[in-house]
Amino acid sequence: MTLLVLGGLFALSVGLVAVRGGVSGVREGLTVAVRLLRQVALLIVLGMALAALAGHVLPADLITRWMGNESGIVGVLIGTALGALVPGGPYVILPLAGSVLASGAGIGSVAAFITAWSLIPVSRTLMFELPFMGGAFTTSRLLVSTPFPVIVGLLTPPVYTLLT
Repeated sequence: MTLLVLGGLFALSVGLVAVRGGVSGVREGLTVAVRLLRQVALLIVLGMALAALAGHVLPADLITRWMGNESGIVGVLIGTALGALVPGGPYVILPLAGSVLASGAGIGSVAAFITAWSLIPVSRTLMFELPFMGGAFTTSRLLVSTPFPVIVGLLTPPVYTLLT
């Protein structure tokens, strides 16, 4: 289904660009797309390989014990801490989250992990946000954002149960 939707959007985009910019506009757009693919293809492959290996490095019983559905708030807090601390882009984090989920982590822990990675990433905050935005802004944003991974981790399991 996703492939069908993306294919339709691609065809629509090509049509719109062809109308506005002609064949040269389509050619330029496809050239940019190929350049982007060359830049990210290796990242995607390595991220997926890392995720697959992580499932074998970390014992499933350890993941289940500390981050499984029965781990409660402890699992959510661990997911939050790991999400904040683990560096990497979506090509690493999302396959890793999927691998940990498949290895026995609970829905809440994984939801907290992804949310913390999105909202309170330590590495991006120190390397980019703090130098560019300053201490007052960064501290204010972190104070407001920090509770959300825990809230998401606690609220996602019942919503997931309703939807499945």
